[in-house]
Amino acid sequence: MTLAVPGDGGLLEPTYVERAVRTRVPGLAIAAMTTIGAGIIHAAAAGVHAEHQNLARLFILLAVAQVGAGLLAMAHPNRWVALPIVAINATAVGFWLATRITGISWIEGLEVREAAQFADTAAALLAAAAVGCAVAASMIGERQSAAPRISFPAFAVAALTIPAMLSGGTHVHSHSDAAASGTAVVDESQPHAHDAGSASIAPDAAAPVVDVSQPHGHAEDGTSVAATAAWPRPWDPAQPIDVSGVAGVTAEQEARAVKLIEDSLNDLPKYADTAAAIADGYASIGDAGTGSEHFIKLSLIEDETFLDASQPESLVYTVDGESRTLAGAMYIASARPTDDPTLLAFAGPLMQWHNHGDLCWAAGPDGKPRVVGITDANGKCATGVNTGGENPMVHVWVIPHPCGVFAALEGVGAGQAAVPEEQRVDMCNTEHAEHSAAAVPAKPYDPTQPIDLGGVDGVTPEQQAAAENLVALNVVRLPQWSDYKVAEAAGYHSIGDGLTGYEHFIKWDLINDDIALDPDQPESLVYQTQPDGSKTLVSAMYFLPDDVALTEVPDIGGALMQWHIHDNLCFTDDPVAPLVRGVTNSGGNCPAPFVKFQPAPMIHVWITPHKCGPFAALEGVGAGQIAEGEARLCDVAHGAGF
Repeated sequence: MTLAVPGDGGLLEPTYVERAVRTRVPGLAIAAMTTIGAGIIHAAAAGVHAEHQNLARLFILLAVAQVGAGLLAMAHPNRWVALPIVAINATAVGFWLATRITGISWIEGLEVREAAQFADTAAALLAAAAVGCAVAASMIGERQSAAPRISFPAFAVAALTIPAMLSGGTHVHSHSDAAASGTAVVDESQPHAHDAGSASIAPDAAAPVVDVSQPHGHAEDGTSVAATAAWPRPWDPAQPIDVSGVAGVTAEQEARAVKLIEDSLNDLPKYADTAAAIADGYASIGDAGTGSEHFIKLSLIEDETFLDASQPESLVYTVDGESRTLAGAMYIASARPTDDPTLLAFAGPLMQWHNHGDLCWAAGPDGKPRVVGITDANGKCATGVNTGGENPMVHVWVIPHPCGVFAALEGVGAGQAAVPEEQRVDMCNTEHAEHSAAAVPAKPYDPTQPIDLGGVDGVTPEQQAAAENLVALNVVRLPQWSDYKVAEAAGYHSIGDGLTGYEHFIKWDLINDDIALDPDQPESLVYQTQPDGSKTLVSAMYFLPDDVALTEVPDIGGALMQWHIHDNLCFTDDPVAPLVRGVTNSGGNCPAPFVKFQPAPMIHVWITPHKCGPFAALEGVGAGQIAEGEARLCDVAHGAGF
């Protein structure tokens, strides 16, 4: 700039006053101002998160780090001071993005994602600006330059920081779960309102996401309330629908649940006859042996409509012999997690969404998928394929149910949920820790009735479910071999033991394959010989490979199952259809020309009632040998005994 000054002879010649030139780091001053502004906003926000002490401490720590890095840059302006500004503010921006996209499950108070708001967005923008300016400063380095013009940047930072600080210091986020504060968790990424105290509340049904693992209530004034009625509770469609008084359930959620129940009661009866369901495109998944048969319409699963009683993805029928009674619907959502907010928001703690990630599927005779088993301990299918269970589902019953209108099936039918079993609200309202198979009354095995193998000490729910599923699959699938001539045509050969009353047909080349416990490919079929010479299919006898020892058999059903071998039988030396012709001598050898085969572990699965239960071995010579130190099993809980 020019400056005219008076002199002795008038005005002096104009002179130029230059800004001082010194060594500077361009961009560092703006980085310092923006990180300080972001830190001030975070400091103001710390107070409103006091209900979560750890979260409040994180806000304070971040504020101190941001402000401290900015002051350090002002006091010692060099390119290396820019690095902590980059690290601190990049971390802040990363956490902000995470809370706006998914939430951070391991930080209490940030578990649920939030929509971007003015205060946090301003802090994130300032932090991002600090990163950008600091990166530029570190790359440019020190240079000889005049003092920067920072009035406008300082004004801009202040204009953004002060309103954001005031907004963030007065806005309350209801992040807590019941254990922390008794306040319902609100998904702030969805539309919501605020009460008189500025706490986030849900104005409509689409907004709230309730932590169903911690039942809790929320009154209109924002204070927590306790549950007024237990849930789940028995359901009787002949009585008025009552899902009221459940903690954590909003009026909108309750109304939605009631409407779904009403719609199900009104719309589902059109499928009372399975013929009507089949005509409309539904197909059985082949699980009738469990006592409940599911018919699924695949085209409805991946569409955008769910929880629509006029278009249920699956229909559930109770099984009584050949008759089927409509029991309810199983509504299936398109692929997503079981704790997806759009699912949890529908009825809150009234519903428990679950999936079935342990089922093995294969194409049935009609080309439609059918359940053919469950995965083993390694998540593998002996037959069929495991699809992963990506579709959450929930039941609505139109018949009485002791575990509530939205109850899941028990046992293997309960599926898997996003919360531990003891916290599920779709199973009977009992202490699951005390609910064991031994507490269930014994029930004689009757394959014409739903399979129930409870009442045996030491059997876990998982073992009971696996054993019941194996029996049910055999009850449904094994009758394809009812005609022994069909079995012969498929490669099965009688071993000639019909005089014992039971005749075994064996397909020898299946014994050492890698398939086990598959009713579509059983190693042996057992027929009971009748006085008129006919044969009635009564059981499968499954073999493991002959290099498996009795001490190495899979523990599928626990104490319900006992494997055995036959180490004392002598056969004709026929490579295709050997016949049993006696037992070994005292030395354990067979007289010539007969031979003894390498024993393979085996087990029966009966599809007819048996006095020693569904896995009983034959008596006498047919009982075979069991593992050393074991007592021979006769399942008196599910049969009459010897």
